[in-house]
Amino acid sequence: MRGRGRLVAGMLAGAALLTGPASGPALAQVPFAYEYAVKVMCGGLAARADAPFAGGRYYTAVNVHNPGNRVDLRRKVAVANRGEAGRVSSFEMMRLGPDEALEIDCALITRQAGTDWVQGFLVIQSTRELDVVAVYTVAARDNVVTTLDMERVPPRRMP
Repeated sequence: MRGRGRLVAGMLAGAALLTGPASGPALAQVPFAYEYAVKVMCGGLAARADAPFAGGRYYTAVNVHNPGNRVDLRRKVAVANRGEAGRVSSFEMMRLGPDEALEIDCALITRQAGTDWVQGFLVIQSTRELDVVAVYTVAARDNVVTTLDMERVPPRRMP
């Protein structure tokens, strides 16, 4: 192959790499420019005088919407322990196409954190700015929702 043919072949190979799954060495090259730190509370908590919160079942659902072109993102969970730092999970990769949305709920958060009760942060890093909204609910013993709140999570520009 000569000149222009080699250039076209190289461009096609590069395009194939960009559209493939984001993992391994490719992950290190992804320019994550935005970060969202979402407060999460997931799981049941018994009513006790020394508990950090009222007894009940806590749920967090994080809705992520991509208003632009395809975006690569990754998430991790940072657990907050009383008076000391907790475990930080490894990142898990995700991808959203134009105008697609996904939800990260307590089932995903607790699985990634490796525990049934999570109080801490879901950290999302992305290559483009996203719409991120957290939905919080609490249910009493009879599993009826007693509290509902929603919060838009602003992006932080990464260095």
